[in-house]
Amino acid sequence: MTTCTWNFRRHAVRILVAASTVAAGAGYSVGANASADQLSSLRAQAQTLAARIQTLGQQEGALGEQYDAATLAAQTANAKVASATTALAAADAATAKARGALSAEALDAYTGGGTTRALQGASTLGTATASLLGAEYVDSLAASQRDALDQYRLAAVQDKTAKATLQQALVAAQAQVAQVSKARQDVAATQSQLQGAYQQDQGQIATLVAQIQAQQAAAAAAAAQAAAQQRAAQQAQQLAAQQAAASAAARASTQAAPAVSRGGTTSGGRGPAAPSNPAPPPGAGASGAVSAALTRLGDPYVWGASGPSTFDCSGLVMWAYEQVGISLPHYSGAQFADGIHISMSQLQPGDLVFPSDPGEHVAMYIGGGNIVEAPYTGATVHVVPLSSWFVQAVRIG
Repeated sequence: MTTCTWNFRRHAVRILVAASTVAAGAGYSVGANASADQLSSLRAQAQTLAARIQTLGQQEGALGEQYDAATLAAQTANAKVASATTALAAADAATAKARGALSAEALDAYTGGGTTRALQGASTLGTATASLLGAEYVDSLAASQRDALDQYRLAAVQDKTAKATLQQALVAAQAQVAQVSKARQDVAATQSQLQGAYQQDQGQIATLVAQIQAQQAAAAAAAAQAAAQQRAAQQAQQLAAQQAAASAAARASTQAAPAVSRGGTTSGGRGPAAPSNPAPPPGAGASGAVSAALTRLGDPYVWGASGPSTFDCSGLVMWAYEQVGISLPHYSGAQFADGIHISMSQLQPGDLVFPSDPGEHVAMYIGGGNIVEAPYTGATVHVVPLSSWFVQAVRIG
């Protein structure tokens, strides 16, 4: 899965106004005594709530990438089971063909002649009859036929064993997919409860903020009215001072010599120093992948999705590079392993950035200090500033 996580700093103002459970937990009454102190306390509690939501978003993004990894393992195991099934069928067919190639004399010795001799020697014990028939059967087989039949039977046994082992691996991989999916549902349920609390308390919080703003506006109006006469007196003084300054500037301009422009660079004109270990240039498809990703802005995050209109974090990156003919795995950890590792100071548009655990999330750097990402359930593909949460990067060749 991103994996993949909401940039909460960008939404801090919205959370401060619309945060859930804050007004109810603070115990404020929405009345005439609303104060700036109440708003300050409200903001502090909203920041605490935002940290809780951020943790949930990161957890869901990491679970999404685990889901992608488990799904990839299940697909691989399923393909191996299918291959083993095909091999088993081929072994069975070859065994049947070898059996059919037995000479007619061998079959007669086993089913016809052997039976006749057994009837003629009716007084012979049953065990002796069986031994005689077996001996005639073995004697009638050609050595090459017998060897081929034994080899095909051995291959069939081996293929059956391999298929059973792979089937167990497939069942285990499918169980892992189900387990991760259940964990994600638990996180999503908690997020849903928080969103419900947002809706419940929005009206009370908005009313409190409006009252405080009204009080502040009234105080500002009173101060403005008290200072109006003083400003009127100052305006006349300022006008006189401006006129005097203008006259002085005109006199100075007639006396000053015109400045001579000179070319060349300033002493501080050095560009940034080249990195000691320069990264390889961006791949030919990097700019195209950035353009493709930006066409999906506003598309919703959906766990395990890889386009064309819903994505998780690694699914968005995979889809964007597919549009320029570059194939990437649908898992942030595998994308990190596939790229060329570079430092964060060497970022170019199209590079991929990751947190300390690359299996938790991935985003695409687009230049100007910004990234495009599919964050988590309830949010959409968006462009946000690159945050300090991202500490490592790779370049797709």
